[in-house]
Amino acid sequence: MGKEDFYQSRNALNVSSAFNFHSRDTNQSYSTEKHIRFYGVEFGKTQKEIRRLFGKPNFAQKKGLPLDTQITLFYKLNVKGIKCILQMHLYRDQLFFAQIQLTDSNAQIKKVFLELFRMKYKVNELDWNNNLKDADDNRIALQDDIVPKASYFTGNKALWQEIRSELSSKEEAENSWDIDIKKIALKWS
Repeated sequence: MGKEDFYQSRNALNVSSAFNFHSRDTNQSYSTEKHIRFYGVEFGKTQKEIRRLFGKPNFAQKKGLPLDTQITLFYKLNVKGIKCILQMHLYRDQLFFAQIQLTDSNAQIKKVFLELFRMKYKVNELDWNNNLKDADDNRIALQDDIVPKASYFTGNKALWQEIRSELSSKEEAENSWDIDIKKIALKWS
């Protein structure tokens, strides 16, 4: 598998239906007084600001994404000795979603990873498949899946509305049948 295929296959938001999960909050949810940021990066930061902090990404995906101005930056990092893939999604050059994926789903590594979140956000009850929310409605969803991951969502409701609106417009355009009966009739005659 080539580099491009590898990263595109890991992209959490590579199809429009993937955006539905940001609104689901069915798991146990906990509040934290600590402000939620992704690896020290505030939501709303630009690609330039992210690159200044992290350097050149291992891969940047701009094509084949559901939103016109969507860009996904991928980085391979070690988080406290745990090999991870970070992905940061920007819309209109603003960070709105990010994810840390573990590259190994070994039980001990998952335990350490979860403990890092418990300590950082001071929520001892936190477990896999739980959510964390801060005062600004920023959220983290811990998912114990085939690839364990932590997904970070901006609490910016206006930005999510813009995203939903663009996705809805694109879906309507794809599903509409704009047929010019007169042109078809002329071709048949």
